[in-house]
Amino acid sequence: MEIMVLLFETGLKIEELIKTSNERFEKFQHVKGLLQKFYISDPNSNQVGGIYVFDSKESLEAFRESELSKSTSEAYKFLEPEDVRFFDVSRTLREL
Repeated sequence: MEIMVLLFETGLKIEELIKTSNERFEKFQHVKGLLQKFYISDPNSNQVGGIYVFDSKESLEAFRESELSKSTSEAYKFLEPEDVRFFDVSRTLREL
C-alpha cells in the first residue's frame, strides 16, 4: 500500500473549490488501485489537498501519469508548485 499527500495553495474561492471537487469526484471513483482519497484543508496555511491511498506503487505511478492527475494544477488554479510526498504503508490498524 502506498500513500501520496498533495498540498497546494489555490486561487479558487471556497465555492469554486467545492464545485471543482464535485465535478472531478466521480472520475476519482474510477481510478484503478485508488482505495481512498481524503480531501483536506489547513485554514492556518491556506493550503488544501488530498491524501491518496493506493493498493500498490504501480497504481500510484499510473495515476501520476494520467490526465486526471496532470490536470489537477489547472483545475484547482495552483498559486505555486504543489508539495507532494510519498509514503510506504508498513502497517494498518484496520483492513482497507
